Amino acid sequence: EFTNSSTSFYEHIKEINENCSREQKEGIIRVLWDTAYSDNFLEVHEERIVRRIADLINIKDIRVLKLKDDSKKEFFNNL
Repeated sequence: EFTNSSTSFYEHIKEINENCSREQKEGIIRVLWDTAYSDNFLEVHEERIVRRIADLINIKDIRVLKLKDDSKKEFFNNL
């Protein structure tokens, strides 16, 4: 359960790792990329946090980059 009293996202990472499939985890990363691109600009800190979260939920870097590329292509194709 996500609450305002949470002090760390690590407990959420643990919950994701224990309860989500690889496909669900990739879906989370895709949503994060889509959110990062939503303002037409990917900032360095946005990319760092998405990649860090992906690392924490055990998504391989090559897959993270593929999801990033898919998100970027879809976003700019819809402009």
